[in-house]
Parts: sequence; structure tokens; C-alpha cells
Amino acid sequence: MNKYIFSKLFLFIILSFICFGVLASVPKGVLKVKGFGTVDPAKTSSDFQAKMMAKRAAQLDAQRQLAETTKGLQLSAGTSVEDYEVTSDVIATRVKSLIRGAFIIDQNVKPEDGSFVAEVTLGLCLTNESEICKSRDSIKLLSDSLNDQ
Repeated sequence: MNKYIFSKLFLFIILSFICFGVLASVPKGVLKVKGFGTVDPAKTSSDFQAKMMAKRAAQLDAQRQLAETTKGLQLSAGTSVEDYEVTSDVIATRVKSLIRGAFIIDQNVKPEDGSFVAEVTLGLCLTNESEICKSRDSIKLLSDSLNDQ
């Protein structure tokens, strides 16, 4: 019964994203997200290193978005007060997820305003229906999540 409810909830979440245009123009059965990253070249030893670091930051951002979309989001917050003044107000986002089979659809790094900006598009096969997913594993998150409970 628990598996049935979870699978229906998962399907509803994915369909909600489709309805709101998050998954526009992607092959059938592929979840697609874009991540962005930037690095100041002055803080690196070379332009090549800055480009690679920006690309890695963009990839991590896309992975975080995949995790949030497929697994859910857990927020924790804390506020520090000294002498009746807020000294620190931190909201940390912690995503606990295991995404297997994510792949790079597109990546681009370009100079902009003295730094490098990277954009990485990741895909995750939800089913094996599309041509791009026939040779890849489809999402295993559902079964992993059920095993954790």
C-alpha cells in the first residue's frame, strides 16, 4: 500500500512540473534541468581552471535541482541573537538524495563581465521510452527511497 501511494505521489509531482513548463521540449520520459555556475578568474591560477570550476559549479547546481525535484527538500534554519540584535540568520538547504544515471545533455562556458559563466543541462531518464534512454538506466530513486523506509 505504501509503495502504491508513493508511486502515485511521485507521478503527480512529475506531471505538475510538466504542466508548469519545467519540462518543455524534452524527449518523452526524460527529466531535464539546467544549472548555472560562475567563477571569478582573479581567484584562480588560469582561465582554464576558472572555466572548469564554473562548469563544475553549474553541474552541482543542476544535480541539486534534480535531487530537489525527485526526492524533496529539507530546510533547516537558525538565527543567532546577541545584545538583542540579529547577528546571524542562516537558512541551510539540505538535500538528501541519490540520483543514479544523470547525464549531461548540454554544457556551455562563456566569458561575461570579467568572469566565466557556465550552464550545464542534465537529464535523467524516468522511463526507457525515448531513444536517448534505451541504452541508459531509468530512475532508480523510487526503489531506493522505498528501501530506506
